[in-house]
Amino acid sequence: MYNFKKAVAFVGIFCLLCVFFFAARFVNSAAEPADKERVFLVAHKGRLWWVGRDGELVEVAETQDVLSKAYVSGLEIVDARLDEKGLRLLEELEPALDSLYIVEVIPNEKRVILLKGVSLRFNDWEDLLRNLQALPEAIKRMEPRGEYFLSPQGLFYKLRGGDDEKR
Repeated sequence: MYNFKKAVAFVGIFCLLCVFFFAARFVNSAAEPADKERVFLVAHKGRLWWVGRDGELVEVAETQDVLSKAYVSGLEIVDARLDEKGLRLLEELEPALDSLYIVEVIPNEKRVILLKGVSLRFNDWEDLLRNLQALPEAIKRMEPRGEYFLSPQGLFYKLRGGDDEKR
């Protein structure tokens, strides 16, 4: 036989739990410091960190954060703060870091890792920034895990030989 009191009690407890978890998420998000804007993702000591506009490491990035923006590896970080040169580079590369096709930026090698594991080298950062709009079409023709060079004129050349041939 159907027990109306138990059903009402169950629905009431379920609603209270939903309200409790909603309130807990709201309080948790409101407790985060508003002055610490998360702008750039940087790899440091085996983790990805959010960095603010002032160059300070804000917090460790979560898994879903990694899908929202390209990260930069190989920058100098001292006392939980980027050096001035690294911060200027991040600001210069902001359009590239927001690209849907770039996964990682490696400044020391002037190289980016694209979707499909494609490695793209270039001579100057301006070459990359100037040709960002060509990436969607170019990546369709690129081989997975291939290595390419971007010329100043915006042409993509497949590199042959070297370490990639041993894989």
